Amino acid sequence: MNGGEYDNGQGAGQIGPILEKRRLEKGLSLKEVEQATKIRTRYLEGLEREDPTVLPDPVYARGFLKTYANFLGLDGESLSRELRDRRAPRRERQLSHEVPGTSDFDQPLITPGGVDGAERRRISGATVLTIALAVLVLAAVIGALYYVGSRSVGSGANDSEEPAVEREPDPAPSQKEEPAAEMTTGGGASDGAGKADDGDDAPETAPVTVRVAGAPAGLTISVDGAVALDQFAQPGFSQTFEAQNSVTVSTANAGAVEVEVDGQSVGRLGRYGQGATREFPVQPGG
Repeated sequence: MNGGEYDNGQGAGQIGPILEKRRLEKGLSLKEVEQATKIRTRYLEGLEREDPTVLPDPVYARGFLKTYANFLGLDGESLSRELRDRRAPRRERQLSHEVPGTSDFDQPLITPGGVDGAERRRISGATVLTIALAVLVLAAVIGALYYVGSRSVGSGANDSEEPAVEREPDPAPSQKEEPAAEMTTGGGASDGAGKADDGDDAPETAPVTVRVAGAPAGLTISVDGAVALDQFAQPGFSQTFEAQNSVTVSTANAGAVEVEVDGQSVGRLGRYGQGATREFPVQPGG
């Protein structure tokens, strides 16, 4: 049996029996599975019975399912997606069943057709008046800005008019070429400094290292708000991410996940079998 056999055309309610059947085929008890996966027995029973009242939040429940299924040799990723896609239609069906039916007592005694027409005409007139007032206010603001801008341009032109000063011709034109050469040299240096400044505009980042030790764990890691990793990691897993603002780590087995931010260890995310989501802000260049 593989992970794809759960889709047998019988609809919802097949994930739990698949897990229980595979566990019994391997001759394992729930206690033995708990010791191996670090998932509490009540969560394992909730997955096999498909009882949402026992399971934690959906993101943690999918992580537990992926870990449990992979431990049994099933396709944990496919089963996790099936659980996620299955829950939304259930809620929609439940809401549709809860909508109360209408009866003859809910119908109005008088058809308010004339009232609706008068109300629409009154609302239409108010809307037209509001638009007209808005256009007038906008025109007045534009006119005031144009008036102030034209006066500012006129005053600036008057201030810039200065009497021309006659200059005597320079008897030694060769002496003027040397400052020009110096200005060219200075300009080249400034261009080099500008290029150097452009090189310093590259964004700075800080390293965040995530490791898995002691037991397997499902990981979802986001760097600066974008998902960078989503997989089931085995003990010995280690990967470093470069971030400008923050790194968020989500797992269903917090006791097996260690995090190191900019070379400093922050320890494990929690206890074995416990779901956790933590955000680690970084300070590049700090």
